[in-house]
Amino acid sequence: MPIIKTILEYLRLFRFHAVSMETTIILIGALVMGQREIPLLLVIFLIGLFGHITGYVLNDYADLEVDKKSDELKEKPLVSGLISKKTAILIAVISAIITYSLTLYFFPYVQTLLLLGLATLLTIIYDFYGKKIPGSDFIVAGTITVFCLYGASTVGLPFNNIIYLVCLTFFFDVVFINVVEGGLKDVDHDYLSGARTFATVAGVKVKEGKLFITKKFIVFSYLIRALYFLTVIYLGLQTELNIWKGDNYLLLILVIIFMILVLLGSAKLLNMKEFDRGKMKKTYGGLNAASGILYLLVLSPIFGLVITLFLVLYPFLWYTIFNTLLFGKPMQPRV
Repeated sequence: MPIIKTILEYLRLFRFHAVSMETTIILIGALVMGQREIPLLLVIFLIGLFGHITGYVLNDYADLEVDKKSDELKEKPLVSGLISKKTAILIAVISAIITYSLTLYFFPYVQTLLLLGLATLLTIIYDFYGKKIPGSDFIVAGTITVFCLYGASTVGLPFNNIIYLVCLTFFFDVVFINVVEGGLKDVDHDYLSGARTFATVAGVKVKEGKLFITKKFIVFSYLIRALYFLTVIYLGLQTELNIWKGDNYLLLILVIIFMILVLLGSAKLLNMKEFDRGKMKKTYGGLNAASGILYLLVLSPIFGLVITLFLVLYPFLWYTIFNTLLFGKPMQPRV
């Protein structure tokens, strides 16, 4: 296999296009706590990157038999056989060792190591048992929340109120991403394979190309979105941010606009009648972008213009560039 193709297959296994999600979250954790030293932020970025690789490679390894049941996933590196299961495990172990080594060298704090250990434990539980545990997507959300607190812990204790609210915002957002977006995207083969995701347990299924979403699933989805909005609103009420009572009307208008975009995108996803994975990916790609920009706008008073612009542009540019490179389309990964 040509070297370029080999490299691309490994990057696809790493879900390299999605690295910006975990790295942005861990960076936000540190930035909210006041970290501004670029060398240390770069180390935190690398920890997020290798943590991401560990989690997703293990996930593909654990889901291999389920993924084989979907024709649309036949080109995934492990499903196609281009990368072996033994190689995948080796990569995951090496990435985990790098993650722990960087932490031990730069941030040898008790709280940091405990949070990293908890994130690792939750990742393993989800990757190997997630398809068998109804509601296991809450484990993913918990992992991301711990990752956010991990980033904050590299700066020190005690945590402030804003970091707790930010991590809680991530929790509700990731629950929606995994339970609703991920559940709908994979429901065709999850349903056939008997995987016990929240979507399949709630009765969501695909028959003859038609997507059947149950009322209980819709109610749950909107409840999670409502909790997300309430957390964002409460976050904006914090004295350091003062979004709702301040005199920055442009920022207030932008926050309201993106709240509406998140609500409309969520509604569009939950009203789909045809099972079209490509269309779903486009919808939740835009939805996740709007959601991310929303909480960055709320945090902009403590980040300042430069950091806010970076955190808005970096995930978008990273995702579109590497998604185009790896899958040929800026917003539709082949996963």
